[in-house]
Amino acid sequence: MAVRLTVVCLAGLASLPVSALDLQDAWDTLRLQGPTYRAAMHERDAGLENRNLGRAGLLPQLNASASKSRVDGTQEQSTVDLERDLDYDSENLAVQLRQPLFNRQKLAEYRQGKQRANYSEAVFDAKSQNAAVRLTGRYFDVLLTRETIDLAEAKLKAFEQQVAASQRRFDLGDGTITDVDQATARRDLAAAELIEAQDNHVIALRLLEEMLGEVPEQVATLRHDFPTPSLFPETLQEWISKARANNPALRARHYSHGVAEEEVNRASSGHWPTLDLVLGYTDSESDSISTINQNNRYASAGLELNMPLFSGGAVSARVRQAVASREQASEELNAAREEVFSATTREFRGVQSGQARIRALERAVASSERAQDSARKGFLAGSSTNVDILNAEEQVFLARRDLLEAKLRYLLSRLQLEAAVGLLGDDDIGRVNAYLGPELALGY
Repeated sequence: MAVRLTVVCLAGLASLPVSALDLQDAWDTLRLQGPTYRAAMHERDAGLENRNLGRAGLLPQLNASASKSRVDGTQEQSTVDLERDLDYDSENLAVQLRQPLFNRQKLAEYRQGKQRANYSEAVFDAKSQNAAVRLTGRYFDVLLTRETIDLAEAKLKAFEQQVAASQRRFDLGDGTITDVDQATARRDLAAAELIEAQDNHVIALRLLEEMLGEVPEQVATLRHDFPTPSLFPETLQEWISKARANNPALRARHYSHGVAEEEVNRASSGHWPTLDLVLGYTDSESDSISTINQNNRYASAGLELNMPLFSGGAVSARVRQAVASREQASEELNAAREEVFSATTREFRGVQSGQARIRALERAVASSERAQDSARKGFLAGSSTNVDILNAEEQVFLARRDLLEAKLRYLLSRLQLEAAVGLLGDDDIGRVNAYLGPELALGY
C-alpha cells in the first residue's frame, strides 16, 4: 500500500534528532526533506492532473474575442464614376460556447486521463516503497561498516598483543623468529583491513546523507536479542498471490496497458464524425464596408457536424501504430509480472534461509570463541602452535562480522519481501525498528 506522509512527519523533525537516529526517524526525515522522495511526490501530483485534463475535453469550451480597428481608404464603383472616402471605426465583440455532444476521441482521452492518473499513483507507491528499502539498506550499511571498524580495531589489537608475546618468547629463547614473522604479517593485514573498513564507513555515511540531506552523530544499532518469527502466510504461493494483487509496479504496467488500449480507440475515432452544440453572441459596429454605421447584435444556436472523409491514410496508420504499442504494453506487463514473481520468490527464500543462517552463525561464534580459548591453552601445553592461535582469533572476528551481516540482511529481506508484494508500510518499518536500541557513535 502507499506509504504516505503522516501528521507526525509534517510536524516533526526540521532536522535530525538530537538523540541517536533510528530507522523510524530516518524514514520520517526522508519523507520530510529527502530530495528523491519529494521529487517522486511532485511527479505524482503532476500525473494526477491527467484526470482533469482528460475531463476538460468533454466540458463546454467558452471563448470570447474582441477587436477594434480604424479604417481609412477609398471606395470606387466601376459602374458609375463614383469615388468615396472611407473613414470610420470598426468594432466587434463575439462570445462562443461549444459543447461536444458526440466525440469518440474526447471520450478516449477522458478514459486515458483516468488511467494516467492511476498510473502516477501506482508509480509513486512503487517509488516510495523502494525508497524505504533503499534507506534501510543504506542505514544498515552504516551500522555494518561502523561495527566492522570496531571488530577490525579489536582484531588489530589482538594481533599486536600476539606480536608482542611472540617477540618476548623469542627474546627469551622460547619462541622462533617464524612465530614473530607470522604474527607480524597478520597484524599488518589487520591494519590494512582497518583502513578499508574506515573507507567503507565514510562512503556508507555519504550515501545515507545523499538520501536524508544530513547525517547524525550517532545511530541506533541492533539489540542483543534477535527473534526470527515465522512468515505469515507461510507458503510461497500465498505470497505470490499477494504480489499479483498488490504489487505497485504491476499495477502501473496494468494502467499503462489501459492507456495503450484507449490510444487504439482514440486513433480509430478518426473515422467517426463529431457533433457539437454551438451557441454564440455577436455585438458589432461597422464590422465591414457593407455595414458602415450599422450596429448589429444577434445570438445564434446550432449543431455542428464534422465528418472525416479521407486523410491520406493517416488515420489507418495511426490505428496500426496504436495496436502495435498496445501489444508491446501487453508483453511488458507479462514480463513485469514474471520479474515480480521472481523477486517475491527470492526474498521469500532469503527470509527463510536467513533464519537458519543466523542460528548457524550464532553457534559458529560460540564455537569459534571456544576454539580460540582452546588454542591458547593448547599453546601453553605445547599441543598448539602460534599459527593455531592466529587462525582461531581470525575465525572469531569473521564469525562475529558474518553474524551481524546476516542479521541485517534478514531484516532487509523482510522489508524487500513486503515491498515485492506491494504491502510495505509504516508498520513494517516499525517492526524492523524494534530490533534497534543501543546507541552507536559514528565517529572513530
